[in-house]
Amino acid sequence: MMNMKTSTSCLSLCFLASFLATGAQAQGTWQPLKPVEIVVGSAPGGGNDKTGRTVQKIWADTKAVESVVLNKVGGGGAISYTYVSQKNDPHVLGVAQASLLTNNILGNSPLQLADVTPLGMIGAEPVAIAVRADSKFKTMKDMLEQIKANPGSVSISVGSARGGTNHLGVALAAKAYGADPKRLKILVFGGGAESVTNLLGGHIDAMAGLINNVITHHNAGTMRVLCVTAEQRAPSLPNAPTCKEQGINVVAENWTVLIGPKSLRPEQVSTWERLIKQMTENPQWAAYLDANAWSPAYKNAADTRKFLQEEFVETSAMLDDIGMLKK
Repeated sequence: MMNMKTSTSCLSLCFLASFLATGAQAQGTWQPLKPVEIVVGSAPGGGNDKTGRTVQKIWADTKAVESVVLNKVGGGGAISYTYVSQKNDPHVLGVAQASLLTNNILGNSPLQLADVTPLGMIGAEPVAIAVRADSKFKTMKDMLEQIKANPGSVSISVGSARGGTNHLGVALAAKAYGADPKRLKILVFGGGAESVTNLLGGHIDAMAGLINNVITHHNAGTMRVLCVTAEQRAPSLPNAPTCKEQGINVVAENWTVLIGPKSLRPEQVSTWERLIKQMTENPQWAAYLDANAWSPAYKNAADTRKFLQEEFVETSAMLDDIGMLKK
């Protein structure tokens, strides 16, 4: 009789523990149960790849999340974003920038903001417009004079996507100087790392890209940053002038957000918010921001979604302004 009571008690306690665990999971205590994929749209060494690997390292060092970086290159980021959107799995995250919106605005991808779950903004950085150190263009005005006279004579890489912030930065600079932004000779590659290779190899005349792709080469004397599209000079590039300093009234920043699949439940979003916020508060992340001239710009999931909705409207207007929207 005692044994039966004891067994019954054990079963009851086990059931209660299981019930409480299930209830706790439903109330916001979800945790990753397997290695997480951090999906990036650039080739190894590109801007998004560096960002993804920095996030991966911080989570590994703090034992917060076990993760791997997955490179899904192509379509100006569309392949990586689509991959994330189609995964019904909270263990898949994507590193996203302006092409998340511009691919749809320009009609290059059917994927919409509603097809993914914004989880948090982790930073923003201006565009650096650079040439080789031996280029005849010594200042941004030198290059814009050439573009104004013959727009197609200067080949410019904007990374992996037309219509993104890199493209907008150089196009708006050209427009502000009186050149026709619709006639620019714009090229795209697999990412910033390939732009650097082509610039240093003499295959293109200039590149507009993330500062972290050019800072090492600028400091080493193999590249010259003509201007940075920020309000003030970047602390990590104190000898690189802003466009505004040169009378070219352009400010453009590349924001970076982390996204998940559309299917994420509230408790999963809540967990990712917490883990992302902790990551952005880590000294390693602060060092990454400083080294790459990023601004700390953390936003939670709700604020990130609101920001992206507003950005969609503003970016549509800017792309229309430089003649990129189809009529």
